[in-house]
Amino acid sequence: LGVSKKVKSMQMFRKGVESVAHGDRAGVCVTQFDPGLLERGIVCAPGSIHIAFGVIMDFNMIQYFKSDIKSKAKFHISLGHETVMAKVTLFSSPAKNEKSGGGFDFDREYQFDESYSKNSEKSDESDGEASLPRDRFVLLEFETAVPVLPECIVIGSKLDTDINANLCRLAFHGKALKTFTTKDFAKTDLPNLKIYKDKCKEGVVERASNEYEVIVKDLVKKETNVDLFTGLKVELSTGEPGVIEGSFGQSGKIKVRIMQGLKPDTFARVGGGKKKKGENTGFTEPVVVKLKFKRYIFDEKKKMIQL
Repeated sequence: LGVSKKVKSMQMFRKGVESVAHGDRAGVCVTQFDPGLLERGIVCAPGSIHIAFGVIMDFNMIQYFKSDIKSKAKFHISLGHETVMAKVTLFSSPAKNEKSGGGFDFDREYQFDESYSKNSEKSDESDGEASLPRDRFVLLEFETAVPVLPECIVIGSKLDTDINANLCRLAFHGKALKTFTTKDFAKTDLPNLKIYKDKCKEGVVERASNEYEVIVKDLVKKETNVDLFTGLKVELSTGEPGVIEGSFGQSGKIKVRIMQGLKPDTFARVGGGKKKKGENTGFTEPVVVKLKFKRYIFDEKKKMIQL
């Protein structure tokens, strides 16, 4: 309801009391309030509980839940006395061999995860004894705003599963770590949440203009603004690093500067001039160019970031 009323009196077992504590059963008389408006809810001091439109929680999978938990899927979320639908976004600390410091922090970067399964933690452990378990989190975007207690227990379920099926419907649980109290938090708060996806684009070296410049095709589409890629680092499948200089012609090809020069073997493979149609250079495998970067999923500008 989100209303504030003055407490007129309190009773426990028909005796008037001045205070009640957590766990007590008490009758509370408040002024100018229709009891028919409230079936079940939370009574608290003004300002101690916030109405939330979204929550970040830590993630613990319930081992008896057999299905995978996928980002962008909807789950029934139970917290306090409420159960609402929410869209989930899964993310985790990016490096298992790096101490995460524990807990959630807006200043840290996190890796977007497509899904979690009951085998996720086992796969982390199999990476080696030196590996540290990743901190896993879930962003919940509620369909309906709910009151959220600080660090309350949150349970995610699939309550629409057939009740006659012999399946556990409880999927995950954790504590609420961060609440979003504004309706438009997706625009005001989420851009500050540094969850990224690893991206990789591949192209093929068409030819070498000289030992320090190659022409690459199929790395970007014809209609792509190549200026967005200018200055980004790439790597050839033969090992040479390079930097994108700009577009070449109008067909989506780009120029790549090889700062340290092409290896003799590479230069022999890509040739020193434009190949004639049907010409056989004696090499069957093309030289592939890889562009690796990351992009924050809540960045409206969709910037490409490289280390």
